[in-house]
Amino acid sequence: MTNRKSTLPVGGGEDTLTMVVNRASPGGAKLIEVTPVSQIYRESVYLLQAYNRMLRSHARDYLVIFIGILTQVAFYIQFPLVIKYILDKVIPHQDFTKLGVAAVEIVVLLGIGWAGSCVQTRRMARVGGRVLSKLRADMVAKLNALPLSFYSNVQQVDLLTRFSSDGERVENSMTRALPFLVESTLVTLGCLITIAFIDWHLALVATVLLPVGFLSNIVLGPREAVTNSESRRLKNSMLASVEVFLDSWLMIRAFGERKHFRSRFDRDNEQYTDASADFSYYVNIMPVFSEYAVNGSLAMIVMVGAIIAMEGGITTGAFVGSFALLRKVADGSAKTARYFSAFHNAIRPLKRIQALLAEPEIGIDSPRAVPISSLSREIAFENVSAGYAPGQEVVKNLNVVLKAGSSVAFVGPSGSGKSTILKLLMRIIEPQSGVIKVDGIDFREAQMDAIRSRSGIVLQDSHVFQGTVAENLRMGKPEATNEEIMAAAVRAQCHDWIVQLPKGYDQPIDEKGTVLSGGQRQRIAVARAFVHGSMILMLDEPTSMLDPITEDSVNAAIREAGKGRTVIMCTHRLALSRNFDRIVVVEKGSIVEQGSHDELIAANGLYRRLWEKQHGFVSNSEGFTITPERLRAIPIFASLGLDTLEDLASEFVTETYEPGMTIIKQGASGDRFYVAVRGLVDVLIATANGGERKVAELGSGDHFGEVALLRAVPRTATVRASAHTTCLSLARARFLRLVNTHPGLLAALEKAMEARK
Repeated sequence: MTNRKSTLPVGGGEDTLTMVVNRASPGGAKLIEVTPVSQIYRESVYLLQAYNRMLRSHARDYLVIFIGILTQVAFYIQFPLVIKYILDKVIPHQDFTKLGVAAVEIVVLLGIGWAGSCVQTRRMARVGGRVLSKLRADMVAKLNALPLSFYSNVQQVDLLTRFSSDGERVENSMTRALPFLVESTLVTLGCLITIAFIDWHLALVATVLLPVGFLSNIVLGPREAVTNSESRRLKNSMLASVEVFLDSWLMIRAFGERKHFRSRFDRDNEQYTDASADFSYYVNIMPVFSEYAVNGSLAMIVMVGAIIAMEGGITTGAFVGSFALLRKVADGSAKTARYFSAFHNAIRPLKRIQALLAEPEIGIDSPRAVPISSLSREIAFENVSAGYAPGQEVVKNLNVVLKAGSSVAFVGPSGSGKSTILKLLMRIIEPQSGVIKVDGIDFREAQMDAIRSRSGIVLQDSHVFQGTVAENLRMGKPEATNEEIMAAAVRAQCHDWIVQLPKGYDQPIDEKGTVLSGGQRQRIAVARAFVHGSMILMLDEPTSMLDPITEDSVNAAIREAGKGRTVIMCTHRLALSRNFDRIVVVEKGSIVEQGSHDELIAANGLYRRLWEKQHGFVSNSEGFTITPERLRAIPIFASLGLDTLEDLASEFVTETYEPGMTIIKQGASGDRFYVAVRGLVDVLIATANGGERKVAELGSGDHFGEVALLRAVPRTATVRASAHTTCLSLARARFLRLVNTHPGLLAALEKAMEARK
């Protein structure tokens, strides 16, 4: 037996719906508190006010809808009266003339009602489509203006729900439930008034039908609302599991992780199934409950009417007509309750949509924003600190000047804040303190589009969107000619393989670029920046997915494209920055050195240590090799002679990993030692709840797993590639074979390992 307590805010106030879901109980839930009637009233008024604001531009359509509603009301009230007239006036007197008149009245009523219903339904569909279209457009515009921190704290599937089920429930409430609620209310009241003219005793008794239809909403409505919210939350979790699989299916299949992800999905799917069953039960039982309650009440009222008729209080025609009207009152009571439920159930979806639309935006141009036509002098950081959450600074007190027309590289260890600096320049995030100036103009006082339209950008993830290759290359410059995009593709070393695609530059690709390799996506991103031809070229690890030969040619193309432009690059690979005019070294969010390559090498500081760590790897047709001198820089091999190191270096083999691939699995038996030639890896340890916690990030030149050379012990952590990563690995079996020819190797390694403890 499992219990789960769920407390959900309703309408943004203090009132809550609270329940305990008991899976073993027949009903699936026990209600502890219900929503106060006063709160339901406030929420209904809130919805009406919100809909009034949305529908102001559709007043004419809603007037037509209201007229259509009145035709339905007229039909449902008048039709029983015609039946009464036939029974009381036509049949007793066998008057065929009056029967003809009655027939004409019936045809006219049917025609007017049918026409009104068609017009009403058509207008409601049109209004609903337009209102929902505007809501979606407003949400997309909002998403385009939200800060990076927003996306860090929200699931993608939750955002998609605002566009799908939330929007649909609001549309259903506004354009279907609300008009039908008005119609059923007017029909019910009109029928009661008509019955009163026939016999006030019968009308008085019939009023008991009005609250009966709402019994199911009163008794079961709160439970339905809570299970609905719980089902929605668990559905999002289940869809998130599917999304993880769709994003990572190649890695899952390659590393045999299907069982793990299947068990994760099964858990989420089972929880959603249970919650969905609870919600489905209440949704389906409510109308059944209401229907039987209404029909039971109607039967009693008919009995009362029959007694009145038998005592001569009303005629047979009046009794039959009243019964037809009573049937509409009963039906109206049930429909009013059902439509009110559909109307009121939009409160949470609407509030979720409005919460998104109310999110604070970033980088909104002020009415006095200054246009920037060019970068003529410099971009200056003055005491700039920034991060992704209040009080959490990723970069601190940055003071640096980027001269127009120069090339500047921000380098440093992984996690030092390089990419954050680039995000500040792109105005994806804003400074928490300090100021960034462009030619003396505060960034915040400049027009955002003026800055971005003059910036060509290559991001680390090399994103492509759904469309053709040509459309991806034209992003940022849709008017670019075929000749321009082909010339850019040639410079970015991607023209040759593009023309070999089945449709060449018109080849469709999806938003994940699954038909392209990581290197191909990266070259498209570089070519896209070349097509843009902007005054500022911003690059974030622009060649991390490329092989060494292609990397050299693309770097040469970047240098050529950068002539006469301001080039700003963030990279952890120092070889890319060697020929830049200035190199800014960042560590733990602060600038620690800056100068040219030669100046920084001579300074013998952090830059030189990083440079030495990243060098000593030689590329060849089979991958990479490590030099004996570079191998000696690894502490466990520091005491070995060059001859031994040369033999040891020959035993290393090249291994390549795509982002998300696991290099070492925690708990698995260790059998090899790794040196990262290039790329990034995360070091993760398992947590008590079955997740993983990141404890370190390693990059080019770092090494890991050395204990595996001595003994086959379980790995103490998982190491997973976070970028395209190339490693040199030394298997323990190869190492032990080498020990036979170098007897002192094992003793030296054991001594070095002991010294590290």
